[in-house]
Amino acid sequence: MKKFLFIIILSAGCTYIGPGMYHTVSEGETLWSLSRIYGIKTEKIVRANSRIDDPKQIRAGQKIYIPGASSAKRGKREKMRAPDVKFIWPARGDIVQKFGNTGNKRSLGIGIKTVSGTPVIAVADGNVIFESDDFRSYGKIIIIEHEGDYATVYAHNSKNYVREGDRVKKEERIALTGSSGRALQPYLYFEIRYKEKPRNPLFFLP
Repeated sequence: MKKFLFIIILSAGCTYIGPGMYHTVSEGETLWSLSRIYGIKTEKIVRANSRIDDPKQIRAGQKIYIPGASSAKRGKREKMRAPDVKFIWPARGDIVQKFGNTGNKRSLGIGIKTVSGTPVIAVADGNVIFESDDFRSYGKIIIIEHEGDYATVYAHNSKNYVREGDRVKKEERIALTGSSGRALQPYLYFEIRYKEKPRNPLFFLP
């Protein structure tokens, strides 16, 4: 059973101090679904758990601290169909960061070089499940959940136009490229994930 916590949390995996509760992740749950269940913003949950370096990557059995939560809201989680999703490029430019291993470094996405301020568009219809103006090394970041268990990540933006909970359409402008976070030059960091696992975007883009 989930236990309510009204003490100062001192565990290494949690940075939040105050009332809340732990949730044990079930198969298929995401931070976005937990946000809907408890009525707590995804970004607030991420900031309360220092071990969540990637808001799209949680696993079954993992304990997540839900700050300010006292009970789960009733209601069934929305189930998404699994259509043949066809993506488009989020921005045009040369590939300056490849997917996979390069030397002793590993990239879960690709880097698309652009002029700062280039529009970033949604590669497919979906829901914004995470948005932040300053998320660790990513800087300004947007994560969109799509049908068929897909999700896309857009980072190092100079400006975000959408917010968590927004519904976006394919080709809709969602951000402008930039060099926020630890980027050393203007470019778009882009990921495609299927069932939480990163996939090479070049295999999905036309």
